[in-house]
Amino acid sequence: PQKGFTLVEVMIALLVFTIIMLGLAQGQMVAMMHNSVNIFRDEALRVAEDEISRLKGEQFTSSIVAPALADTGWTAPQPVVVTMRNTTATFTRRIQIATVAATTTPMKRIDVAVGWNYGNNTGAAIAPTNMNHQTSLSTIIVQSN
Repeated sequence: PQKGFTLVEVMIALLVFTIIMLGLAQGQMVAMMHNSVNIFRDEALRVAEDEISRLKGEQFTSSIVAPALADTGWTAPQPVVVTMRNTTATFTRRIQIATVAATTTPMKRIDVAVGWNYGNNTGAAIAPTNMNHQTSLSTIIVQSN
């Protein structure tokens, strides 16, 4: 005649609830980690875009080629310290500039690679930045008259 749950039923309900909450917590942690990686990638792209914009502003005419646009292999790694979301991150930037061959109009190809190490992940280093995460941008500029 007494109504209610037995201790066994309550314990089983708590176990099911705990398993569900642990799954949700794990999903939340994965989402936060991916969000952090995306923040770093977006910042690395901004660093690369800034460098490409700077180089596109250099003089490249038939009479003057700015020293910054001289053909090079990959430059030495340059650290770039960025403050983002109340933290400081260090990226490594490398630049490569090459003349595009076999064209009637002189052109230069600019490659910018920006790498960073994220967290405790010491995965394989990716050339040319030798960091475990990397993004790169390329553009071609045409000589003006």
